[in-house]
Amino acid sequence: MNVIELVESFKKKFNPSGTREGSRAVNREIGLAVSKLVESKKLDPNQVSFRHLYESLVGRHEEHLEEGNIVSSAFPTIAGSLISSKMIEGYTMWPDETGRLVEVVPSKLKTSNIVGWTNVTGVERVNERQDYPQLKPPSEKAKTINNYKYGGLLDLTKEAIFFDQTGELLRQAKQVGEAARRKRMRLIWDAVVDANATAYSGADLYASGNGNVQTSNPLGGASSWETVRAKLMAQTDENGDPIWVFGDRPIMIVPSGLLATAEKLQKNPTGDLGTANLDVNLAQGQFDIIVNPYLSASSTTWWYGAPNRQFRWEDVWPFEVYTRVGQDTEEGFKADVIQQFKASFFGGVGAVDTKFVIQNEA
Repeated sequence: MNVIELVESFKKKFNPSGTREGSRAVNREIGLAVSKLVESKKLDPNQVSFRHLYESLVGRHEEHLEEGNIVSSAFPTIAGSLISSKMIEGYTMWPDETGRLVEVVPSKLKTSNIVGWTNVTGVERVNERQDYPQLKPPSEKAKTINNYKYGGLLDLTKEAIFFDQTGELLRQAKQVGEAARRKRMRLIWDAVVDANATAYSGADLYASGNGNVQTSNPLGGASSWETVRAKLMAQTDENGDPIWVFGDRPIMIVPSGLLATAEKLQKNPTGDLGTANLDVNLAQGQFDIIVNPYLSASSTTWWYGAPNRQFRWEDVWPFEVYTRVGQDTEEGFKADVIQQFKASFFGGVGAVDTKFVIQNEA
C-alpha cells in the first residue's frame, strides 16, 4: 500500500462523513502511521514524490488553491513526518563519540549554578543518641554552565514541489540534522580541551595549580603512559582521599597526528616503541582512544583520564523538529513557502572539577 492509498483508507475508517473534525482525526492518525512506517523501515522517504503527494492530497499547481486546501489536507502531516525523520536520522546517525566524554544531566535552567566538589566529607561513626554529621564539602566551589538554544529553519517551497525536488529536499533535511549533531559535538570537544578558556566558569581548567598538567611528557613509549597513570592515581579530593578512578576505563584523547602512536602503545604486546626492548608493554589494552577531529594534526598535546566524571552536558531539550504550514506566514506569502521545519536543541557543557583528566604536553 502506497501513501495515497493509506490516506484514502484512513479517510474511510476515521472520517466516513467527511467532516472537518473528522479530517483532523484522519491527519493525526496518518501522521502516526507514517512515522511508524518510516521507523520500521517499511516506508523509504526517498521513494515518495512530494509533487505526486501534493497533487493527490491538495490539488494540481495549475489550479487556484486556497490556504484551506493545504491546511485541511493530510499533506503537511505526511511531509512533516518524512522530512522530520530525515533530520532525526542525520542527527542520530552522525558518528559522534563525545557521549563518552560527558555526563548528560537534564536541566530546566538557562544558567546552572553547580556546587563543584569531588566528594562530600566522609561518612563517620555515629554513637547512640548522637546527631548525624552534615555530609558537605569543606569548601563549596560554585561553577556555572550556560545553556543556549541552537537551531535553524528549512523551507519546503512551491518550486521544490513543482519541479519534484524530493531527493534534494530530503538530502538537505538530513544535512540539517547532521549540522546540529556536529554543533553539539564541537561544543563538547571545545570544553574538554578548554579551547576557549570558558569550560571551567572562565577559570583555568588545565593549570599547574590544579595539579592536572604533566609537562615534558610527549606521547611515545610506555614511559609516557606510566607517567600520566601515576599522576592520575595520585590525584586526591578536598579531603585528601584518592579520587579512585580505577573502576573507570581511562580514555586517551589525541589529535589525528598522534593516532598511530596511541594505537601502537595500546596494541603492542611487548617493547617500547621503536626499540628492541622486549619487556611486557604494560599499557597494552589499558585504555581507549578517541581522536579530537578539531585539533591540529601537528599538535603534540594529549589528554588522559575519566572525562565523563569531570564534564557534564546540560540537556534543556534534546534535538527536536517542529513544522508549520508556510502559507499562513509572511515568508509563505512572499516566497511561496508551503511548509516550514524548525530543528533545534537547547543545552550547554562545562567542567565541574579539575582532577579527573590530565593534560600532557611535550
